Parts: sequence; C-alpha cells; structure tokens
Amino acid sequence: MESLDQIFNPESNSFWNLLLGLVVLGVSLFLARIIRRRLRGMLANNNIEESASALIARVTGWAIVLVGVLVFLAIMGVDMTATVIVLVIALVFVALSAKSLIENWVAGLLLQARGPYKIGDRVETNGYSGFVDQTNLRSVVLRTPDGQIVHVPNVDVLTTPLVNQTGEDGVRRSSHVFGVAYGSNFEDIEKRLVEVTSSIDGVIVDPKPPTAWISKLGDTTVNIEVRFWHQYGPRHIVRSDVADACLAALDEAGVSMPFPTSEVIVHRDSGIKGAD
Repeated sequence: MESLDQIFNPESNSFWNLLLGLVVLGVSLFLARIIRRRLRGMLANNNIEESASALIARVTGWAIVLVGVLVFLAIMGVDMTATVIVLVIALVFVALSAKSLIENWVAGLLLQARGPYKIGDRVETNGYSGFVDQTNLRSVVLRTPDGQIVHVPNVDVLTTPLVNQTGEDGVRRSSHVFGVAYGSNFEDIEKRLVEVTSSIDGVIVDPKPPTAWISKLGDTTVNIEVRFWHQYGPRHIVRSDVADACLAALDEAGVSMPFPTSEVIVHRDSGIKGAD
C-alpha cells in the first residue's frame, strides 16, 4: 500500500483508487440495505417465519458488504492472497465450531420452504406428537396434548418421517381386536360387532361404515378386528364407547372369550432308592 501522503494527494493514483474504493464500499452498503429489505419481504410473502427470513436477509446483506470490502482492499493494492487465506480459515473455523447450529438452521429453512406443516398443525415425528408452536433456528417446538413443550431438532425432523395428523376432514380410523373361542359363529359375531359399532355416537357410518373380519388365528382364540372411523377430537370417548358396547354385546350373545392358558408339569424325584 502507498504511503499516507500519496494516498491523500489528489494528484496521485492512490487518491483516486481510494475514492473509487470508497464509492464501491458505499454502493455495497446501499445494495445490502435494499436487498435485505426486499429479500425479507419476499420470504415473508412465502410464509417463511419472521425470525428465519430476518436472519437470511441479514446474512445476505453481510455477504454483499463483505464483497464490497474485499473489492475495496483490492483497489487499494492490498495483497488479496493473504486476505483470502485468512478469510477461508476463519470461515472453516466457524463452520466446524457451529456445525450443529448450521445444520439445524439449514434444515429449518428447508422445512419452511417445503411446508410439510403449518403453525397449529398436529404432527408426529421422532416419537413425539403435538401441535406445532413454532420453527426456530434450532428446532421445531411442539406442544403435546398433556401440555409439555418439546423441542425437536430441525435436522431430525427433516431426516425422519413426519406425519401431519391434522388433515382436512379431521377423521381418523381406529380398531379393536376381540379374541373369541374356536367353534363360535364367526359370521354372526362379525355382524353383531358391526351393528353395535355403527350405533355408537361419534362413529362415522357414511361413507366409511365400520367393518369386522377375522384378523388372526391365535393359539386359543380367533381374533376378530373391528375398524371404524371417527372425528379426531372425541377419539378417546368414541373408542371407549365402542369397546364397552362390543364387550357387552358379546357377553349378551354368550360368546366365549377364553384367556390364554398354560399347563405346568412338575416332576419330583424323592431321592429314596427303591421308591416307585
């Protein structure tokens, strides 16, 4: 770099380089501000969360300013080889030290861009089920039905199956299995179970009526499964009412529902010689 006298001498090339560099720096600051605002608005219009869109716009602005600074240094005659090496080393250090944060941040952006859920949706992922409160830079925040707040890392949500349980119609399918004795009238039992299930308040009959069939041949019972559809909200009450009504109907019809039994044979050795 030239001496300060040469840099601030209007008749020297260094002065005009300084002036050009300052113009470049000013333009980069102006562009960073404009692009940051436009990008933030564009991301907000695409349903990207406010915190994420603000961070993306901020990082983009910083990148533009960094380019302006590098161009300014190049115009002023600074050795860019050493500058770039130091910059690369710093970026590698930051990337390694904040690897988890960067992965979760990128995963959060991809989740919001793909839109597998919306705030307020009920989802199930990584063994947790609840309503989505927010997606921040690190995790998806779920509120479980029992009031707990669960933070699931974004990268885990992105790389594992996610079930959106909200649905447009809000209906769900449930089932109960009843083990009846061999030799029973299975056709009559299936008919009774379907009729009883259809009479329960909350069970959807049209267009998805309850069904029943033999699902498994067990060691001591024949398993008959009853499937039915219902609204998600009262699911626990409907499932309980169906189970109660089906058990009562089977008992009234005299249907045997045997428990698994086992036979234990104990061999005893008296230890007395000559004993029979």
